[in-house]
Formats: sequence, C-alpha cells, structure tokens
Amino acid sequence: MKPSLPLLSSVPLLLWALCAAASAQEPIVRTSMAQPQAELWVGQRTSLVVELLVPGFFSGSPSFDLPDPPGLILIPPAGSPIGSTESIGGISYTRQRHEIALFSRRAGEQTIPPFAVRFGFKRQPLDPDVVAANGTTEAVRFTTKFPPGAENLGSILSARGLAVSEKWTPEPGKTKAGDAFTRTILFSAPNVPAMAFPPFPAGKVDGLAVYPKAPEVLDHTDRGSLSGKRRDSVTYVCERAGRFTLPATRLTWFDLESKQLRTIDFPERIFDVAPNPALASAAPTAGASAAISDGTRKRLIISFLTCILLAGCVFVARMPRVWKRVRQVVSVFRPVHLAPLQPPPAQANHNQRNLP
Repeated sequence: MKPSLPLLSSVPLLLWALCAAASAQEPIVRTSMAQPQAELWVGQRTSLVVELLVPGFFSGSPSFDLPDPPGLILIPPAGSPIGSTESIGGISYTRQRHEIALFSRRAGEQTIPPFAVRFGFKRQPLDPDVVAANGTTEAVRFTTKFPPGAENLGSILSARGLAVSEKWTPEPGKTKAGDAFTRTILFSAPNVPAMAFPPFPAGKVDGLAVYPKAPEVLDHTDRGSLSGKRRDSVTYVCERAGRFTLPATRLTWFDLESKQLRTIDFPERIFDVAPNPALASAAPTAGASAAISDGTRKRLIISFLTCILLAGCVFVARMPRVWKRVRQVVSVFRPVHLAPLQPPPAQANHNQRNLP
C-alpha cells in the first residue's frame, strides 16, 4: 500500500522539527552588563555578566579566555557561580551566572571584545560521557566618565568605605647610619579587589636606600561578597649621616556614597641620621678607594702600558738568542738516519770480488 500524499509531505516537516529540537538543545552563552543603565565612573567596580546554559548538568568549572583591552581591567570570577534553571522553547536548561569584575582606567566609550568560554556538561546526571562545549561572548560597549573635579588626576579609585592605614617599624626619628625602617600601607574596601588599588609610591631620597616589597593580595570572598585588601611594604636604609626628608604623599579617591572627592594624606618623615661608629672603620677605606680610583687611575693605566711596552722591547732584543736556543732544542728531536746493517747489493758484490 502506497502512503498518501499528505503523509509524504509531512516527512520534511518532521525532519525539520527534529533538527530544530536538536539545535535548540545546544549550550547557550549570553553576555550583559550588571548595571546597563547606571552611571559608571572611572575606577569604579562594575561587572560583566556571563551566563552559561546547558541542556543537562554542568561538569567541572568553566574557563574564560579574558582579553586585555586598553584602559580596562578584567578580573576572573571568584567563588561559586549562581545556579538556576530556565525553560526555553519547552526545553529545561541549567544556568550558571558568572560575574567578571571590571574596572575602567580612562573615560569615554569602552569596548570589551568577544572572548572564548570553555565548559563541559552531561545530558543526564549519571551519564559517563561529558560533552565539551565552546562558546563565545558578544562584544559589550559602555561609557565611563571622570568624577567631578578628577579630570586632571589621570587615574582615580572610585569606591565605598575605602580605608587606608600606615605603620612604621620602628618610627622614624633620630637614628644612625645603617639603620633600617619598614613602612607598611594597608588598603581595604568592599567590592574592590586588591589589584585595583593604586600602587603606593615608595619615594626616592638621596641618602636613603629604598627596597619595595611585592604587594600582598588579601582578598576574601564570602557568599558572593568581596572584601579586598592589599598590603604594600617598603624598607628604607640610612646610607650615611645627615638629615633626610621623605616627602608627604596624598591619595585622592572618589566616594561613591557621598559623590565627593576625598583625600588621604601621608605626612612627611624626617630622618636625623648620626654617624655610626661601627661603620667608621669602613668609611675611610671606601673613601680611599674612591680617591685612588678617581685620582690615580690614569697614572696606573699609563704605568701598566709602559711595563708591557718595555717587556715587548726586551723580548724583541733577545729574539736571535731565543730563536737559536729554540733551534737547538728542536734539533734534539730530529730523526737520526742510521747506516743500514746490510749494504746494498752492488756494494756487496764489489766486496766479494776483492776477496782473495
């Protein structure tokens, strides 16, 4: 029995529906800004939201190939993502919401280019096979501007509840050459990662050796809430006696709560350095070495070259004797040609004829 025409015509529609259902069950990657309509300031933390949807269950942690666009700082997600479910076209998806911290270092229109996201999922909870998925985010554009009055600062940190503390160990004051002092600066603010804090200027003063230490990152995340801390340490060593002044430093930041610029001042520090008796014996030696290197360097070089020239002249003058002696030594090793034990045949026959 041949199938009817309406049944034959419905086969392509059925195949199309199956293909559409199969394609609809592919993973989905969505990108958006956490504050699309909010006013964004330079140095303010915002978030780039990346949502991953899979027709099943996630397996493992995703990997984000974050770009490095000029003027922007992108920080990978910290902590666990927010999980939920979503139904699209009658198909149930498991969703993960990841927030990538974002800081702008300049004003104007900013662009986050597309970047790759790699993750895995299972169709069923007990399925041993993990499906590898690769997705790409969409380009995101937004605009930031400088806080009022900060246009000439170059860069600024915009935050809430910024706290900065300073500690000296020991406190600067009267000291002696060779003593060391350590200055520790601690930055902290909610929702600001450590790498977003500005580096503290160590300063440079003639007479003080400066040894900055790599900053310590002390971020802490609790249930999606970030508490950022950064510790900077600088050690100053008094190289010689005298009075040295470390200039004052000012940090300007924008308070998002009051919408005002605020400043934190670090006062100048004065070091009254006395001579160190323990280093007195080494000081003349160092001074004498410096004097010798500066005052007699040319004379030493001329004397050295003169000695080399005289040695060369003596060597040239003694060249005949030297070569004669060399030939005598070499002649000892020349091969000695001994007379053969048996004379040549011609000589032997001649001798035989002369025998009686």
